[in-house]
Amino acid sequence: MSKQPKDFTSEEKAAIALKAVSGDTDAKQELAKKHGITVEIIDQWIHETGVQNVDEDEESVDLEASESFADSVLFGAVPDKLNYPRLVFWSVFGTVTIVLMIVAIMAIHDFTVTSSEQQRSAESRFYNIEEIQERDRIKLDSFGVVDPNEGIYRIPIDSAITRIAQDPE
Repeated sequence: MSKQPKDFTSEEKAAIALKAVSGDTDAKQELAKKHGITVEIIDQWIHETGVQNVDEDEESVDLEASESFADSVLFGAVPDKLNYPRLVFWSVFGTVTIVLMIVAIMAIHDFTVTSSEQQRSAESRFYNIEEIQERDRIKLDSFGVVDPNEGIYRIPIDSAITRIAQDPE
């Protein structure tokens, strides 16, 4: 044998590997001598090409598929079979839940605004309206001087109404 093996095409390598696999170990040696290569190179080609020995004695495997699987293969994908009652239930449930959450947030907002307005009004400087009304009532029901330089005086409102009613001018 020469040290430099002949260059083989991939088809030739595959054919030699197939012949070697289909025979016994003596067939490998005969092929190696015939083509001027070693048995290790033939084993390497068998590994590279992935050629396997297919015996006719081997068992065949049959697969049984359900009708839905066969339909899926024909369709190219699994067809959708929607559960409409469940879909409607979860849609309605989700919508109602979101609406309730919005209503709750609005109620919390209104409560917060109302309570802050009440707190602000309680802390305002006009919280004693009754005292202010009493002070103004005393002023309206009493005599007093408004501007002495101009000669403006204050009289009780009941007296002013009586004077206007009595004086026709």
